[in-house]
Amino acid sequence: MLNNNIFYHGITRKIIVAFGSLFSDIRINRKMDDETIQTIAVPIAYAPKEKWLVRIEQDPNLDNHTYTTLPRLSFEITGMNYDAGRKMNRMGFVTCGDGDSNMTKTYSPVPYNIDISLYCLTKTQEDALQIVEQIFPVFTPEYTISLKGVPESNIIIDIPIILQGVSIQDDYDGDFNQRRFVTYTMNFTLKANFYGPVVNGKIITNTLIDVNNITDTAIYANHDAEGNPTTGVITDNWTENI
Repeated sequence: MLNNNIFYHGITRKIIVAFGSLFSDIRINRKMDDETIQTIAVPIAYAPKEKWLVRIEQDPNLDNHTYTTLPRLSFEITGMNYDAGRKMNRMGFVTCGDGDSNMTKTYSPVPYNIDISLYCLTKTQEDALQIVEQIFPVFTPEYTISLKGVPESNIIIDIPIILQGVSIQDDYDGDFNQRRFVTYTMNFTLKANFYGPVVNGKIITNTLIDVNNITDTAIYANHDAEGNPTTGVITDNWTENI
């Protein structure tokens, strides 16, 4: 083991939950003669796109009972890369106090970029456009969320979410028995920080200084009787005002 202190802050899990919650309240309207006749909530799940595509192709008419319906959203982590541009001094500490003479400290976080792909699967382009137009204005191209990254130290971390690009796939070729579906793939980059183990300690509230054995000459700040600042010199334990 790299160290004897086993720890887990659950930062990646919190990022995934927070990312999915951003798109959990998307709805689309079905209209007839400019009148809304149906409002559909778009479900979202953590799953690769291929899982839903295989299910649709094997049962194009959805004759079997299944929860896989369109439209829907899914997302997955596609990569994690070290971000050298946000590197901090690795010997630095992040110290936090709880206001009750207790403190915790941990080493400076390690920056990583997490790549996440969000898939939008629909039956028509109209449904897809309604979904993506509710997403695009939020990212310009960045949107920042705040998470409680390290509960032991009450460390709040800000996670910028950057929309890198969008790709579109419209499978409209084929015979009449083949079901058409439209896929929008939105690629995001999340700038995350990962923290190491947390060490508990006490806050320093008192200090003891021995001034009885001063041998070197030191210059210090002093004030006269009127409160004006002066300069003093300590020599052989005697003070002389200048």
